[in-house]
Amino acid sequence: MRAERPIISHPEKQSRMQKVAAVAITILAWGLWAYLWLPTVAVISSVFGFRFNYLFVVRKPDEHSLVLILLIMLACNLMVSSWSSYNYIRFAKRSRRRDAETVPHDEIGKSFGVSDPAIQAQLLSERRIALHFDDAGGLLRVEVPMIVRETATGD
Repeated sequence: MRAERPIISHPEKQSRMQKVAAVAITILAWGLWAYLWLPTVAVISSVFGFRFNYLFVVRKPDEHSLVLILLIMLACNLMVSSWSSYNYIRFAKRSRRRDAETVPHDEIGKSFGVSDPAIQAQLLSERRIALHFDDAGGLLRVEVPMIVRETATGD
């Protein structure tokens, strides 16, 4: 069964600051997305004879801008390298999944309030069972439903 919406969103439960932050982040993301399209817009506008867009896209680099680009590049490299090193140190030699602990049959019976070995065997072996409880949460009886398989008939 697929979810109606892939992202769980409850804007009615958000505070005013959370809503303002979400709107600000959205505007920032759309602005960055539009800025990334500037080179394409500059090329298309220059084809049609408009040459005003190159001022915003290309600038003659000087030593300050090159140093700034180098520092930004090194900072990004440092962040990604340190995060990947942290994850490697923390998770590389570990198993992703741990084995489940073996639970004795008596404990399974106790959790259901069953002491009869026959009913415990049904709880552990049957693939489909119907459990009937009383109002206090105690197990009354266990039924193994009969599955009727219909044969396909050709019409």
